[in-house]
Amino acid sequence: MGKMKCDISHKKFFRSTALVLVTSLLLTLFAYVPETQSASSPRTGGSYYNYGEAMQKAILFYKANRLGDLPDDYILPYRADAAMDDGKDVGLDLTGGWADAGDGIKFTHPMSYAAGQLGWAVYEYRDAFERSGQIDDILDEIKWATDFFIKANPSPEVLYYMCGYEASDHSVWVPHEMLDYMTDRKSFVLNAQTPGSDVAGSTAAALAIASLIFEKTDPEYAEKCLKHAKQCFAFGDKYRGKNPLDTLYPSGGYIDDLAWGAIWLYIKTNDSTYLDKAKELLPPTKLGGGHTHCWDDVSYGAGLKLAQLTKDPEYIKVVEKNLDSWMPDGSITYTPGGLAWLSQWGSLRYATTAAFLAFVWSDDDTVCTPSKKQKYHDFAERQVNYALGDNPRGGSYVVGFGENAPVHPHHRTAHGSWTSQLETPSFHRHILYGALVGGPGSDDSWKDDIKDYMLNEVATDYNAGFVGSLAKMYDMYGGDPLENWPQPEDFRDPQDDIVEYFCRGWIIYEGYGTTNIMFQINNRSAWPPTMKDKLSVRYYMDLSELFEAGKGLDDVELKLLDHQGAKLIGLKQYKDNIYYFTVDFTGTRIMPTEWEMCEKDATVQIKYKDMNIGSNDNDWSYQNLSGPPDYKATSFAGLTPYIPVYDDGKLLWGEEPEGGTPTPEIKYGDLNEDNSIDAIDFALLKKILLGDKPDNVNLSAADLNVDGEVNAIDFAILKSYLIGNIDSLPKKS
Repeated sequence: MGKMKCDISHKKFFRSTALVLVTSLLLTLFAYVPETQSASSPRTGGSYYNYGEAMQKAILFYKANRLGDLPDDYILPYRADAAMDDGKDVGLDLTGGWADAGDGIKFTHPMSYAAGQLGWAVYEYRDAFERSGQIDDILDEIKWATDFFIKANPSPEVLYYMCGYEASDHSVWVPHEMLDYMTDRKSFVLNAQTPGSDVAGSTAAALAIASLIFEKTDPEYAEKCLKHAKQCFAFGDKYRGKNPLDTLYPSGGYIDDLAWGAIWLYIKTNDSTYLDKAKELLPPTKLGGGHTHCWDDVSYGAGLKLAQLTKDPEYIKVVEKNLDSWMPDGSITYTPGGLAWLSQWGSLRYATTAAFLAFVWSDDDTVCTPSKKQKYHDFAERQVNYALGDNPRGGSYVVGFGENAPVHPHHRTAHGSWTSQLETPSFHRHILYGALVGGPGSDDSWKDDIKDYMLNEVATDYNAGFVGSLAKMYDMYGGDPLENWPQPEDFRDPQDDIVEYFCRGWIIYEGYGTTNIMFQINNRSAWPPTMKDKLSVRYYMDLSELFEAGKGLDDVELKLLDHQGAKLIGLKQYKDNIYYFTVDFTGTRIMPTEWEMCEKDATVQIKYKDMNIGSNDNDWSYQNLSGPPDYKATSFAGLTPYIPVYDDGKLLWGEEPEGGTPTPEIKYGDLNEDNSIDAIDFALLKKILLGDKPDNVNLSAADLNVDGEVNAIDFAILKSYLIGNIDSLPKKS
């Protein structure tokens, strides 16, 4: 939800020498000391954790936040296509990319930072990703983001910086798959009249880095990325100004982003014009302070790369000044347990990214001061290990990794609410593997609470520097990634694997040969969340007593009473004396988004003309029914498998009476049943309408609007489908 991701108010820390000395003394006296360490030596690194597994899971997190057209065999079974309307409002395809955090908004600025940071990790530690078998996975994730940046830059002086917005997106708490149904996915653009040099510079950097790391595996794509990197940089440099976003991600400036883009374009092209531009934008005098590399201030990473490229003593000095501020004897606040703590917003994100910078710097003997090399290295290891479990609570801050890991991250899709409420359900339906949560307060305190988006939110920028630090830890200490992983989820609620869709039923009235039954169809889907508009339920009746008394179907009256978009389809024979009627919600959207949307009601009156003949007691679907409904009871009250749920006529959930004839499957439009809908079917339908019914034709498949009749309306529907005016026909029944 709401967040100030890069707390610029904490960029500088002014402390007197006395305060620093007192703080250092207190930290020494009260520092957290693990049982496996001596009191004089805080834990600073080593192969304490499986860094290969941690890296594997941290990369997987990005797949949980993907938007767009996902593969049918997607590795995460709870995810499906999402935000497929992005760009339609401006006549473009802006699908793809990542949802930002626990919400569903797509921001180009922090996304480009995250993609660039992941790419920087590959640039520095490619061998670690290759040896661990993770290179294809991380390149695939980076490409998912850069593909979006290319779409977002349809012409040289246009760059889209956001899809969706706070007022709409944060008004609901729904899975990503439901965004198009519940939120306004408006697109926001930067151009000559509305500049955004910060977004353009950061995007240029991400694309330039991508062009570097894809040279080896996909040179054609690398060139495509370079083209757009140059375009984005030129646009941002020509039309200078901050992007207009003033909520969630208000930018602190754009000079650092332009310098960041120029540096990576220089590394890629060796064109000194870009290096000169970077030095002009970001001279050593503009660097320093106690913050670190983050989505809104990339000057620290930019300064580090400038120092490496130029070997200029002034750049080297300011880089080490910044790193020194993060050391235990520097100006940064340290928690009693050893976390270098910068801000309450994503404290672990800052610490693990500062660790990445410290690793990269200490690895470079051409610039790093020899006497500081080990100090920087030890600092970085300690911050990573703190996140993985070396902390006072003895617990990991990475979902699905290690001991006492978070299970309630602030993430809408992992939670899987069907009511747009953080309280429903009380558990998370999915494990958000690899997500680094915000982290503890300055006293090491932390609560695993979905409502606390300050300490327990996750974000694409949070994981970015963390992945790079894990790659370095793997490079040093190894640790095998898990094989044949991820496995199918271990459902948190024993009912969840069987009740995504179900019916609840209650007797509203019973007497004098009349029974009123309320049917409530439910969609609480989460594997994946799915909108359904062809759901129905069937009530199975045993009419033996009527037939034995010489009565017939005309002696049973069915009437639809109060309902929410249903229609009643009369009695049909199932087998022998067992018949069923259908309460059909086709055309009504039922989806896991709000109480009013995830469940729909209909009440049906069953009336026997002779109240002395006819009973519901022997009906298959009468089992377990009671009433009236108690809405204060559990949300599964009234659940009955004996009133089955169907999707477009196919059994979805519940139990039918034994021995019936299975409902035949129909592919509408496929009249000759050759599994293809084409001109032959069109010709056959024309013959039928002219009164010449050909042999071997499935007449049911000709009823395109499923109204029980084959007529000119069906002919028009099939024609529209074949010429491409409509995308689909009813599927199967």
